[in-house]
Amino acid sequence: MAIDHLMQEDRAVEFLARELRRGTLVLVLGAGTSLGAGLPDWRSLVNRLRDKAGMPPVSTTAADELQSAADEVLREFCKGNQEVFAHLVKDCLYDGVKLSWNLVKDDLLIALGALISGSRRGSVKRILTLNFDSILEWYLTLHGFVPRVILQPPAIEGAEDVRIYHPHGFLSHPDLNFPESDFVILGLKSINRRLGTQGDPWWEMTRHFFRTGLCLFVGLSPASFKDRALAPLLETVGAELQHDRPTGFWFLHGDRNDAQAREFLDGNVVPFYYGRHEQAPGFLLSICKQAADGIAM
Repeated sequence: MAIDHLMQEDRAVEFLARELRRGTLVLVLGAGTSLGAGLPDWRSLVNRLRDKAGMPPVSTTAADELQSAADEVLREFCKGNQEVFAHLVKDCLYDGVKLSWNLVKDDLLIALGALISGSRRGSVKRILTLNFDSILEWYLTLHGFVPRVILQPPAIEGAEDVRIYHPHGFLSHPDLNFPESDFVILGLKSINRRLGTQGDPWWEMTRHFFRTGLCLFVGLSPASFKDRALAPLLETVGAELQHDRPTGFWFLHGDRNDAQAREFLDGNVVPFYYGRHEQAPGFLLSICKQAADGIAM
């Protein structure tokens, strides 16, 4: 199936609105979705950890090097204790982050919440987030929705409004009472074991999501497309689906890069470029509106 025409905004909105009505959309979220809440990006988080451990900061943005820098903190400062490391990550993650009404006004949270909100025009029922934080869960409960945090698959499905899967661990904000994991997947070795191992429950669950839903990749960098954990899954599932439909849409901030776009298209993923940060929430809300407009009254 040719998918490059779906890079055009009007066609993308029409296609995604139809899938929202059908209930097939799956959100795959990265760190970019939490930056508006004041949470650190990946490098900032690793450097906060290293500062607490009395280690020099790193300037790299390369995934392998950041993961190795986190592993050094776990090995040397936390003496290999995953629970101690998780507590340290939690302290660094939420440093200075307040849950306030100003945060409720975050445009991206509003747009994600709209996709998840139950409606006749359809809603997102499954979310795979590579983040540790509980900002989205807090936002949903504040609006009267019932999210269920999944710390380990398989998990029985219930009457919750949305299921939020946290393969890398889950650390609740200190002001909240969500059940949380006693580990986080942040270093090189742990990431290899989690999504990079065929047959692992999380590997199987992620593959199932990619095969049975149309994924919206939001808040992930272009480098994540080639990540050792995601890339093999995207490649194998994309090869299975390429004659039927795209695996998903990947939101990319910045001007269109033709060579980069071709890499995504060849992997059966539609790259969707937005020049300004404020354009992404508007695009997501337009999907909701068009899906609702397609409901006969």
